[in-house]
Amino acid sequence: MMQRLLSEFLNHEGVHHALVIDDRGLLLSSVGPKGTLPPVQRTVELTSAALDASMDCDFGDLHEVWIEGSETTIIDVLTPHRILMLHGDGGHAARWRHSIDRLRKQLATTPEF
Repeated sequence: MMQRLLSEFLNHEGVHHALVIDDRGLLLSSVGPKGTLPPVQRTVELTSAALDASMDCDFGDLHEVWIEGSETTIIDVLTPHRILMLHGDGGHAARWRHSIDRLRKQLATTPEF
């Protein structure tokens, strides 16, 4: 089920990888180009850095991270125990974000296997 949900993101222009990790940085599910590894370590490092910055500056809870440039990355904290990352190039990050909102409940409640 999680694979099917993540596959929907690949239909958006520029999305190359979609993955979900847990709060310990363990990969729960991913989709992307055949023969490539999902950027799990990058997801963990970016999320950790954003959490540290948020706590150090007393910004409150971290909900999402957007990184735009030659590559685009969106990290969304679906639940305190589930983190989604979309990674690619170009594309329209706002459309990616809209898709996350549309699938949020399903992504947050799909059982782990």
